[in-house]
Amino acid sequence: MLARGLVTCALLAGCTREPAEAICPEAGTGAIVVTEVRGDQDATGPWVELYNTSNQTLDLEGTRVRFRRRDGTSEVKVLIRRNLDIAAGGFAVLGLFPDDDRPAYVDYGFAGDYQETWRSSTVIDLEACETSLDRLIIDSLPDDGTYSLGVRPENAETNDLPENWCTDLDGTPGSPNFRCPE
Repeated sequence: MLARGLVTCALLAGCTREPAEAICPEAGTGAIVVTEVRGDQDATGPWVELYNTSNQTLDLEGTRVRFRRRDGTSEVKVLIRRNLDIAAGGFAVLGLFPDDDRPAYVDYGFAGDYQETWRSSTVIDLEACETSLDRLIIDSLPDDGTYSLGVRPENAETNDLPENWCTDLDGTPGSPNFRCPE
């Protein structure tokens, strides 16, 4: 009886440890913004392009990307679980692929976290611990191509305005977007 009690106590003690410390990227509001989104159209697969507006390289490990329905009823949380550096003025592409089997144009695969069908109408929130980095509201992704921020500079203010977005039939993952026609 004593041995069983010690085993139970040891097992319980293992379950009461402090949670691991959260990894918080050194990014403030607006430091990372969404600049392009592709829907689930073909083998190219769905992806989200991020842009670093800051003047320093940022490691996105620990960044959370939340995909929500416009009415807030359903949410998918994606966590960047490994080192992912994004240079100042550079891009990173997150795709709905396994991270160890992603195409060359995708820097991080989040298929392990995203277990629903891709949404054509969504709200994408980027967060670093308690800091909101960016929010993009998408009414409808195009059936072909990408939803692309086609204005310079790419920042949290310009990507909030729907008139700065347009359809790019090819997409430019990891590269500057084409300007939207006027």
